[in-house]
Amino acid sequence: MTQHDNLNKQQTTIFRQLIFNVVFPAIIALVVLGILNYQNTKKILVNSNAEKNRIIYDEITSIHELQDVTLEILEDQLNKRMEEISNRLISEYFVNTGNIETVNLDDIRLGIGMNPEFEDIYIINRNGIVINTTFEKDKNLNIFDFGIEHQNLLLQIFESGKYVSERFAIESNTKRLKKFTYQPSLDGKYIVELGIYSSKADEVTEFIKNRINDLEGQHGGILSVDLFIGIDHPFSLNSDAELNPDHLETYRKVIEDQQEANIREKEGKVWIDYHYIYLSRKKSDLYKGSVIQMIADYSNERRMLRVELMKFILIFGITLLIVVILLYQKTKVITDPIKRLVQKVNRITDGHLNERADVVGNNEITRLSEKFNVMIEQLESYTNDLEQKVKERTAEIEQQKEEIAAQRDSLEEQRNMLSEANANLAHAYKEIEEQKRHIEDSIHYAKRIQTAILPPDEYVSSLLPDYFIFYLPKDIVSGDFYWVNKKDGRVYVAAVDCTGHGVPGAFMSIVGHDQLDYSVNVVGARTPAEILNALNKGVTGTLRQSRIEVTVKDGMDIALCSIDFEKNKLEYAGAFNPLYLFRDHELIHYDADKFPVGAFIGEELQHFTNNSVEVKKGDMIFIFSDGYADQFGGPKHKKFMIKRFRELLSEIHSLPSAKQKEILEKRFHDWKKDLQQVDDILVIGIRI
Repeated sequence: MTQHDNLNKQQTTIFRQLIFNVVFPAIIALVVLGILNYQNTKKILVNSNAEKNRIIYDEITSIHELQDVTLEILEDQLNKRMEEISNRLISEYFVNTGNIETVNLDDIRLGIGMNPEFEDIYIINRNGIVINTTFEKDKNLNIFDFGIEHQNLLLQIFESGKYVSERFAIESNTKRLKKFTYQPSLDGKYIVELGIYSSKADEVTEFIKNRINDLEGQHGGILSVDLFIGIDHPFSLNSDAELNPDHLETYRKVIEDQQEANIREKEGKVWIDYHYIYLSRKKSDLYKGSVIQMIADYSNERRMLRVELMKFILIFGITLLIVVILLYQKTKVITDPIKRLVQKVNRITDGHLNERADVVGNNEITRLSEKFNVMIEQLESYTNDLEQKVKERTAEIEQQKEEIAAQRDSLEEQRNMLSEANANLAHAYKEIEEQKRHIEDSIHYAKRIQTAILPPDEYVSSLLPDYFIFYLPKDIVSGDFYWVNKKDGRVYVAAVDCTGHGVPGAFMSIVGHDQLDYSVNVVGARTPAEILNALNKGVTGTLRQSRIEVTVKDGMDIALCSIDFEKNKLEYAGAFNPLYLFRDHELIHYDADKFPVGAFIGEELQHFTNNSVEVKKGDMIFIFSDGYADQFGGPKHKKFMIKRFRELLSEIHSLPSAKQKEILEKRFHDWKKDLQQVDDILVIGIRI
């Protein structure tokens, strides 16, 4: 490196220090002030929008309260007429309900002076089904399907025997407001329901809708306003709008707590604000509360905040550039004296100890030059003394070289001894490799034995017309195994997970397989619970474990089912491992008993529960061990977990069996990637 390069480097270092000591504090101050200004602006905008929205919310609430009061006045006008008609129907026409399901209600409606265009009669049985009506579109409609509120209301009317008048609600077919009353027949077998449209109610609804549309036009950020009633199946009282299914839980909480709630979501490039406001409804057992939904565009507020942020960044960048330029100009005044001092230092560094720094002026650099000259004089004296000491030390080093040569000969002898020891280690390693090969050969032979006890594919295919088995041992031999048998017209299938994996698990699998065959062929057990009870007894007797000798109980988890394909009957019992049945894309979960197969000597053996299930063609059954769900992997190296496993089965259960196995295997390897397999894998799927 040249002297000129050294000077430039020194000047750059001084400039950098000035940046750190002067500019950085100013930058930090600017950043803090900018952040405070941005936060204050954000707070003002948020508070302003909140106040504006509050005014709008209050106006909308007032509009809907006006609608509710107006409809209540109209209902009071209709209540007397509807009660008179209902009492007349009960006391004159339906005293005897023998023909109530077939009677011509249109004739009755005309006979008592009801308006066919606005007024309807409905007959509802105790199952909630409309079995006769003047409104043909609602015939055979199940009122209970509207939700638990409707079901409870009808059951209470049957029980009390009293006339009940409900408030206006949206009729499901016409989407018009309709007022309903309910009164049970004298024998308590039916409910006579009256439904009446009101042109005045339609006018009120249209007026409210127009008033809200005017309000939306005055406030450009508001996208829509609706009034929803009902908990199980919410509907709008003013339009055909439907509630967002993702907001249903929030909607119900607003009604339960009688409070407000706000949800903000991004839809495409637009931020949308959903505001829900509780509005009480009086004189209604069915719809005791309602919720106003206001949808507003939040994008303008975010855009204003983004503009403020860009202004801050621009001002900060310009200020920083000006400070750096000014500082660069000022550093030249400071660095010139330092340059001259550095030149002298470089001369002295090259060996010219007789050089001295120039002492000019009266400032800190002058003091530095004076002290530097004193230091160089001392350094020159120290150098002369050091040269003398080097000569003396050289003589000592020559003597030490002779001593080192003797030590080298000793090290050579030790190296020869180490070489002999390495040869012995190599021989021992070869013997260990030979022993390892014998052990691996034994384990591979054990795998042949274990494979031999598994049922052949041809045998399984002859018993199960549509199935798959995904079997992936962790080691050469496995602690998981599957067992298939047929007795008395029933096919038995078991997925077994023995304690441990590898060689210990393989030994346990042989014990389990032998005891399963013994339970069916010798003991004569036939139901899955009987087979597991016999297996439990056999495993416990075979292992003869004592609490004193071991701390971990050896045994097995199992899911066992029997299938009678002719009678479409399935029986199941399990130890920790459940059975999943998918029917019509719905999961039916049969839990296993929460104790394993295998017990300590002297323990009372627990009995397993037998589950009987009626199956039908197309049902998909899964039994499995816990190895798939316990596998670590994914982006965060976490377990796959049983919930994700259930979702995967729900996703693939309707596919052909071979495709299901292919997806299970691919998803497993995609999840595991380069991580080690933690347990044996066994998943069995059977299509009825």
